[in-house]
Amino acid sequence: MVTLGDGHTMLEHCLDSVVAARDAGAIELNAIAVVVPGDPDHAASLEAVCHDFAARTAVTVQTVPGGAERADSVRAGLAAVRTLAGSAGSAGSAGGPFGRHALLVHDAARPFVPPAVFDAVATALESGTAAVVPAVEVVDTIKTVTGAAPEEVTGTLQRTQLRAVQTPQGFDLTSLEAAHRLAEEGAAGAAALTDDAMAMEAAGHRVGVVAGDPLGFKITTQLDLMLANALLASGSAAPSTPSTNLEHH
Repeated sequence: MVTLGDGHTMLEHCLDSVVAARDAGAIELNAIAVVVPGDPDHAASLEAVCHDFAARTAVTVQTVPGGAERADSVRAGLAAVRTLAGSAGSAGSAGGPFGRHALLVHDAARPFVPPAVFDAVATALESGTAAVVPAVEVVDTIKTVTGAAPEEVTGTLQRTQLRAVQTPQGFDLTSLEAAHRLAEEGAAGAAALTDDAMAMEAAGHRVGVVAGDPLGFKITTQLDLMLANALLASGSAAPSTPSTNLEHH
């Protein structure tokens, strides 16, 4: 579990960014499912963070053990969300636009996504689209290369047609469940998917694109971590506060 320079974890910051979007009126939140590592020793600290948030906010937060592969974790997460969606529905929730359950899939390694991005994704879902992703323009030149060393350039991609995709990605829950079932039955299998939008693409759905934000960067390297801490120190990223939630918009 990665702790940032202000003493709060990435997960806390991520949950706070979702609550900030809710408080700004960008999204409606009914519950959150957090997929944690399958190893109980690694999961315990994350489960404690989720428990503390749930206690402070009275929001339903369910932690779900992930699997050995991303596909296993996706299956576990979707099953938990389906249960939460059913519980919300039985309690009288509207279930999203047009009676659908709208799901936001978010990466805790993107802790500073601003409310405007959540709002753009939610608005696209409300229009009836089954899948939408936030994305930013690519600033580097991207080349394809040979797979074997020594590598050689085999081509240059048109940068104007490339986008770097971020989260939260928004989906109609039933459509996403069906897309993942199809992926599991396919020749490549669900293991080939690097995000949920790929499953929707493979199932024949149109995936909408809305504007992302540079603050939606993913913390994966030491340089990313340095940038995150610099943003917190400068006040350019909101500090963690005791609130939360995520799932349904």
